[in-house]
Amino acid sequence: MKNVKQEVAVIGLGTFGFEMAVKLYELGQHVLAIDKKLEKINQIKDKVTIAVQADATEEDVLVKLDIAKFDKVVLGMSNSLETLILAVTYLKKHGAKIVIAKANTHIQKQILLKVGVDEVIQPEISMARMLARKIAYPNVLDYLAMDSKNSLIEITVPEKFSGKTLRELDLRNKHNILVILKYDGATYKMITDPNTLLMKNDKIFVAGEADNIVEVFS
Repeated sequence: MKNVKQEVAVIGLGTFGFEMAVKLYELGQHVLAIDKKLEKINQIKDKVTIAVQADATEEDVLVKLDIAKFDKVVLGMSNSLETLILAVTYLKKHGAKIVIAKANTHIQKQILLKVGVDEVIQPEISMARMLARKIAYPNVLDYLAMDSKNSLIEITVPEKFSGKTLRELDLRNKHNILVILKYDGATYKMITDPNTLLMKNDKIFVAGEADNIVEVFS
């Protein structure tokens, strides 16, 4: 799948912001990394497009950086709610298109949404839930929530489904579960044939309600 080239500003280079900026650059994005600490800038300057030592809560800084030209702005700082609110206020005032922020608590998330943040993520909560699922259901290999109801889950095929085709299992009609990809030992391939055979410990990607998927495949 070809990535869409975007201009992304990442403000705050803690663990989350640093890794986000580096990965975005590796994925072909134009990345501006911003942090108040020179040490952080020196660590990342060769791993992103541009790295700037600056305080994003200073309005004139955002004006000079022409923040309106960026497709997305990611706020990696979340220790101070006051700092976040100030940064969001100035970002929106000066034309930031989409602001994505990291929050530590649910209350913080709600406040940030109210002051204009377009999307708020809580990585610690997401990772905790994912790890809990992996512990409780060992055959769950990976998990991605697509929305509040549906998820995309990488899972191993249980023995009870071994030797049966998708047509025989009829997961879509019986359980509203769609099997999308199957691992062939080297790559994942799209499943289009209902006669595809599943064997024990095959790795597949399935879509549907998370609780429903883990129950059916347990």
